[in-house]
Amino acid sequence: MAKNQTIKAEAFDIMQYLYGAVHNPLIHCLVHFDGFLDEAALKNAVMLSQGALPLIGCCFKPSGYHPCWVKQSFTADDIVTVVDAKTDTEKRQRDALATVIDVTKEPQLKILLLRGTAADTLCVVINHMLCDGAGFKEYLYLLCQLYTNGSSTQKMPGGSRNAAQAYSKFSVPERLQIFFSNYSLSKQKEQAIFRLQGDKDNPIFSVQSIDQNEFSAVRRFAKQRGASVNDMVLTAYARVLRAELKSDRILFPCPVDLRKYLSEDRTHGICNLTSNYLCDVTIHKNDPYETTLAQVSNQMKQQKSNDSCLKPVMMLELAMRFLPFRLMQKVFYQIFTIPVLSYTNLGIMDENRFRFKGTAIKDVYLTGAVKYVPYFQIAVSTYENVCTLSSNLYGTPEDEIHMNQFLVAVKNELISASYSVS
Repeated sequence: MAKNQTIKAEAFDIMQYLYGAVHNPLIHCLVHFDGFLDEAALKNAVMLSQGALPLIGCCFKPSGYHPCWVKQSFTADDIVTVVDAKTDTEKRQRDALATVIDVTKEPQLKILLLRGTAADTLCVVINHMLCDGAGFKEYLYLLCQLYTNGSSTQKMPGGSRNAAQAYSKFSVPERLQIFFSNYSLSKQKEQAIFRLQGDKDNPIFSVQSIDQNEFSAVRRFAKQRGASVNDMVLTAYARVLRAELKSDRILFPCPVDLRKYLSEDRTHGICNLTSNYLCDVTIHKNDPYETTLAQVSNQMKQQKSNDSCLKPVMMLELAMRFLPFRLMQKVFYQIFTIPVLSYTNLGIMDENRFRFKGTAIKDVYLTGAVKYVPYFQIAVSTYENVCTLSSNLYGTPEDEIHMNQFLVAVKNELISASYSVS
């Protein structure tokens, strides 16, 4: 693609741009290695990967009737930075995670290779406008393949990035039924739910890991109760929120990957293709974990049995198609709710696909955006049967203590339930 060539921005691209009011729309991957990467091979892989995701080398132009992406002449050195992390290793890692992207001036991907004394750490930061968690994993797998093979002859994945592909297989009457279905994400009351103070100059990254033995217990417990592991984490999150908020009703969205609606023979591009189910539960003070789990699990099963989660995608597509961008900027927050509380499960990293030739991986986790107070989110990702809970926000040292305590409470809620008497 020649410099200054433009690509139309999709509806989800614009939505994530407008979400910038509550966070920098970024997704992160942090990888600890047991050795060193080949810097040249990494840079080569990054440049080749633009064959599948050309937006990496573009800048966003948020102007005109409809925004677009404009191709730039970025080099590998503009995207990949090698950082001397032999000293102040933890600070270097925090700084890497805190990296921001100016979407109108910089590449949409930043990779920081932290070179330690005995091993490397890799921090990959991508603009959420390009992809959701599932799309990010697709990109990471591609990066690994290109790093390992080092060949431009490899067939690049491609296809539509348009959100409408999620409901394209439905007939017009079916689409109308979905459009007029009962789907409502009530506006959450905006409040500093964790007594958080906030500090826009101080990004905080809180992490708690659930080890293989503990996570195996979680999985066994879920199977015994006819629930999913995701139901288990949602339940633990909701119960800790209930204790924090002193409110019996807990309400927050949880993501659903719309790729399940694509036909098997349909190829799709690396993109955003996510909607939300709604976790809306009532938890009384002395309710046992299993009572809440049954509520959450039944609610998720009910929502999975219909297609109403496609309604907001249809609404978004229509709004972006017919409203000029300047008007969309004014009415977006009246049409679409940005939840104060949220949850994201970034999924399981496939250890057979996520590997860099010649360098063993010690651990990996994915995490979401760094939120501005009072917005709060926990993210979940899994690698080699280790589940990582994380939360990121701009806050004070006191906020960091509170966040850490919150994640510990979620983990303890999960572990205590999973090791209870069956």
